Amino acid sequence: MQENLIQIDFSQIESLDPCIQGGYKIIFNQEIPFMIKFPDQEDQSIVENIKVRIMILGNGKDLQQLTLELSSENDLFFYYFHTVDKDNFQVVKTNQKLNTDFFGYPDVCVKTFKRCQLEQQHFAPVLYIQQNARAQVNIVQTLEYKELTLITFEMIAGDEEIIKQHVYYKHGAVKSKFQILNAKIKDIHELVKVKNPQLLLHLQKYLPN
Repeated sequence: MQENLIQIDFSQIESLDPCIQGGYKIIFNQEIPFMIKFPDQEDQSIVENIKVRIMILGNGKDLQQLTLELSSENDLFFYYFHTVDKDNFQVVKTNQKLNTDFFGYPDVCVKTFKRCQLEQQHFAPVLYIQQNARAQVNIVQTLEYKELTLITFEMIAGDEEIIKQHVYYKHGAVKSKFQILNAKIKDIHELVKVKNPQLLLHLQKYLPN
């Protein structure tokens, strides 16, 4: 029973995420520091943590589509995505000079952003916010004497309907998780009250009313 009090399962809430409906599977989900540049402020930039999610539909030789998603916990209306399927991958491969086929593209994306996460001194994602609801992510490697752009991801901003779904889900998920955590705290309170009332009295001295 005590182990169940500690464990919190949010999987049911997360399964309602509109971005993974239809059979999508999340294969990467991490916050990474991005350098963000704007078209009217080319000589200025900001650094902000951006949540990067990579989702696939299908797997292995049955892969149908990959979506790279950028969002921000600080701005619910910030949402960009990059989607590639079998039909348009050849254009991406040619433009980026990739030496992989479509089925290996998810691994390329995951490894790229893992390096940005784990080797931040040498690999950094730079997000260029552009006009017409578009953006571009350059993965930049810092060498001894210069910087080298390894790969570029062309991004599109979510339209009004996508943003609405995203905001509704985020708001609902936060509210639901808060309710679950609040209920869990009450359960722990009752357990401590029964098992060790002296400890509860001690804790209450330091907890807000």
